[in-house]
Amino acid sequence: MVMRSRTVCAALAVLAMPMSISHASPPNSLRCSTVEVAVPGSLIQAIEGIEVGPDGMIYGTSIHGQAVYRIDPDTGHTTFAVPSPYGESDDVAIGQTGSPVEGWLAWTAYSSGEIRIQRPGGMPEVVATGLPRVNPIALRDDGRLLFAQSSRSGENGLWELDLAKGTPRRLVAKNKWRLNGFDFGPDGRLYAPSFRQNELLAIDIETGESEVVADDVGLIAALKVDADGNLWSVDFATGDLYFTQTETGQSRIVTQFTPPLDNLAIDPDGIIYVAELAIGGVTGFDPKTMEKWTVTSASFTVPLGMTTTMQDGKEAILIADPFGYRFLDPDTYAVTREADMWFKGRSSAIAANSEHIVTTDVDARVVTIIDRSTNKVVFTSEQLPAPRGIVLTSSGDTIIADAQSGQLMRPANGVFEEVAKGLNEPIALALESSASVLVSEIGSGTISRIDLANGNRIELVSDLADPLGIALLPDGRIAVAEAAKGTVTAINPVDGTRTILAKGLRLARPDHRIASNAPVGIAVDDAGAIFVSAGGQNSVVKIVLNGC
Repeated sequence: MVMRSRTVCAALAVLAMPMSISHASPPNSLRCSTVEVAVPGSLIQAIEGIEVGPDGMIYGTSIHGQAVYRIDPDTGHTTFAVPSPYGESDDVAIGQTGSPVEGWLAWTAYSSGEIRIQRPGGMPEVVATGLPRVNPIALRDDGRLLFAQSSRSGENGLWELDLAKGTPRRLVAKNKWRLNGFDFGPDGRLYAPSFRQNELLAIDIETGESEVVADDVGLIAALKVDADGNLWSVDFATGDLYFTQTETGQSRIVTQFTPPLDNLAIDPDGIIYVAELAIGGVTGFDPKTMEKWTVTSASFTVPLGMTTTMQDGKEAILIADPFGYRFLDPDTYAVTREADMWFKGRSSAIAANSEHIVTTDVDARVVTIIDRSTNKVVFTSEQLPAPRGIVLTSSGDTIIADAQSGQLMRPANGVFEEVAKGLNEPIALALESSASVLVSEIGSGTISRIDLANGNRIELVSDLADPLGIALLPDGRIAVAEAAKGTVTAINPVDGTRTILAKGLRLARPDHRIASNAPVGIAVDDAGAIFVSAGGQNSVVKIVLNGC
């Protein structure tokens, strides 16, 4: 990290009692196992909107983490400006020095459809409701707050709320554009990308009329206006940073960041900070020197399901993530992700063989099969209401647990065939043999064996507390991640003997957007080490058995 000296503007009054959490502390090791943190956690779980406050700090938002973060641009140290659940946010605006709302924080609660604010020293307040998919937000120096609903279909409205005067919200325009991250220019107009239209707009907020000020600028997710009134914008898909001279409308690509990109901010010195969504990171860039540096980054949005596979001729742990699966080297703990997997690799559970990678996405309720030789999607479906765990059989069949219907299903010829039914919220799957799979049912707290030929069910283990992850150990025991207890336990299915291998894990995700019954990843490498995704602490832990 490059350390930078910088001029800090007038101090921002306290927005909230700052909170910081260490996500890298190791869980408890026990007599018969050694537990270590393979991949340290991070406070940030995906970052969408960012803005620089009068205190010189970066304020970042997260829908997944349901928080507004406060990030020191010089050290990367991160705390909560607004913790979950009040901080659920897609974009953020801050009243700057000299404004009648100096130090006020305002943000869009995308999932809740609300505008929330926090005055200096105060608590979060809801100032507008009934705004589904509300996304970008900007605060003018006179206290006028603009925000927009942004949707592929349905409501696309631009609204104003005057925070300084306290007047009711006003509709500026409806269904004229699909807007994303925007900013005010020195002329008082709102500059915004027309998302997916390859245009930058200048909008008169009094009349709702707009003018195209630049085109041929890519899939722009957000723009900000610099001190000279020129525009800087980021391409969501390519990671390109564009500079647009407002007077001429001429644009050029200046540099590139790691896509997908969601937003950017400019500080008083002209330093640009870019939100790299998938890695929960912020990268700094100085346009004068072309210097680029990491402010903060993370290995995951949140690690979820996992499996073992081969990657580049070496064993790897394949880990599901809402913004694209990642590979973990079980020896070095290095985490890598393929650049083009951030969209088609969005996943909550995952399975793989030499030919295919199969994922389920609990948010979008999508099943995806990717050809590993071409990295192309060869099958995608939204037919299952709640797809969760996956296994691939030795014959190449894909078996998927559907939590809502209580079935195990198999895709075949573009549709799904029933493998088993009558299960009580099945979540995690593990391949036991060519003829059977193990399934955890969190509705009943059990693990059962399912005969793949006839769907018959035999209960093996009961009295479990949210068994969201299971794996078969080399000695025939079942490793179970119980989210409600924060433990990983080895269970002998023959005599019921239980041995706790790790405790004190933050497996549950109570403050996270991800569904509470999303799988917990648990995988066993060739050496017998157990890897577990601790989504509540955004990390991966490794358990080594000591002869027990």
